[in-house]
Amino acid sequence: MGRTRVSTALVAFCTAATAGVTALAAAPAATAASPLKTRAHYVDCRAAGAGPEKGTRKAPWRTLAAVNAQRLGPGDQVLLKRGTRCTGTLTPNGAGAPGSPVRIAPYGSGAKPVIDGAGAPDTVLLRNTQWIEVSDLEITNAANPGTKRRGVRVVLDDYGTGRHYRLTGLDIHDIRGDDTKDNDGSAGILFSVTGSAKETHYDDVRVENNTLRTVDREGIFFASSWNQRPAISGYDPNGPHWVPSTGVVVRGNTLDDLGGDGIVMTATKNALVEHNTLHGFQRRSAGYNAGMWPWNADGTVFQYNETSGGETTRDGMAYDVDEGSFGTVFQYNYSHDNAGGFFLVCSADGTLGDAVIRFNISQNDHFRGIETCRGSFSGVRFLHNTIYVGDGVSQTVVNENTTSRHEIAFDDNIVVKEGAGTAAFTLRSGGVTASHNALYGIGAAPANSGGITADPMLTRPGTATGYGDAAAAYALRAGSPALGAGAPLADAGTRDFAGNPVVPGAAPNIGAWNGSSSDR
Repeated sequence: MGRTRVSTALVAFCTAATAGVTALAAAPAATAASPLKTRAHYVDCRAAGAGPEKGTRKAPWRTLAAVNAQRLGPGDQVLLKRGTRCTGTLTPNGAGAPGSPVRIAPYGSGAKPVIDGAGAPDTVLLRNTQWIEVSDLEITNAANPGTKRRGVRVVLDDYGTGRHYRLTGLDIHDIRGDDTKDNDGSAGILFSVTGSAKETHYDDVRVENNTLRTVDREGIFFASSWNQRPAISGYDPNGPHWVPSTGVVVRGNTLDDLGGDGIVMTATKNALVEHNTLHGFQRRSAGYNAGMWPWNADGTVFQYNETSGGETTRDGMAYDVDEGSFGTVFQYNYSHDNAGGFFLVCSADGTLGDAVIRFNISQNDHFRGIETCRGSFSGVRFLHNTIYVGDGVSQTVVNENTTSRHEIAFDDNIVVKEGAGTAAFTLRSGGVTASHNALYGIGAAPANSGGITADPMLTRPGTATGYGDAAAAYALRAGSPALGAGAPLADAGTRDFAGNPVVPGAAPNIGAWNGSSSDR
């Protein structure tokens, strides 16, 4: 992954791992000024005629160049006509203000207006601006494939604090970029911070309800030059120090057919990534890529996501806690059919710590359930997960690929292997401990105090067709030896995968289901 390093003094803030994390992740709303009078500017790239372009309904701007030539201010709207297609790069100038953002959106009826980058580096470029909202556009950039390009790029260069960004309802597809992953690499949506002269970061970002398909290399990617701290590989004490973006929420997006990674949080604090669906990643990249993960980011919460179809074993896992990251929480996520496996924990030459992975479900992930890479780490807890390895699938449940010490607590989990193939542990560092797990059909299992090896009697394992029925498929049937057989854990949170309560101090079920038995 991003094989990069945070001092242990930073760990203390990581209370975002509690159940109230959704509220913590939202940035406080800026004090709203009195809204300015809205000025609507109309764009119709199909409009004929050689008359003046005034940006009115009767005399709309006919090119993106005409839009880019204007200076927009608080309350301005740029409205593109539905059913039309504009070619080139939309680069609006100016910025909104608290309570009066600049809005870019459609007008009229019909299909979303299309902006085609036609091989340019960017299709939509929002540079050194703030208080801006872009919604309900179709964005593509397939010409001249294999060169660096983005669908939407938001960039702050030696800007200071940029506030209030909204990307919603965008249909981003065929962004046929190269294999570059950095501050100006190829991506569907890229938030980047560049420069080194002035501390710069984002505050109050929402990337919600967008679709991204056939994108190279990154899906949704946050990157920053203000990222240097001792916990990353190659730490440069003379480089721009760590200045995290705040109030970042990535929610309700659907991503499909990605060359590399799905959703990556870099140099953020208390970001929230939830209710996203990712299918098909690591399809065309020669590098190492995973589905959803933080790098050099603190307090990130990933919840209610579904990730599948990762290709290759150059990572190819659904989820990852990567180096320089502290206080990470992965909870209530569903992973299935990934060639690289379920989960990676990778500190490379840096450090990471204080991560909890709880109440997730993995179905037929191949190769590795949990993988570590070089470098040591501590404070990683896998709690109440259910991992199912079905007929014809083989998996190393926990694979330590070096002898570097990896302190992992593996408690109250269910791991089931059925049919052809094998599932076993490969432990080398002496840092992995296990207790109160249900390990059925598993080879080379570690010592497992309070655990069971009997069939935990899952309701219909291997049959979940999506996030919506995963809980029912992995409920426990009446008579399951996993019912009430777990150990109360301080980091278990307040609910299970299905929303059933977890009562502090009470004996829980083993696995991701804490409800009563089910014979559905």
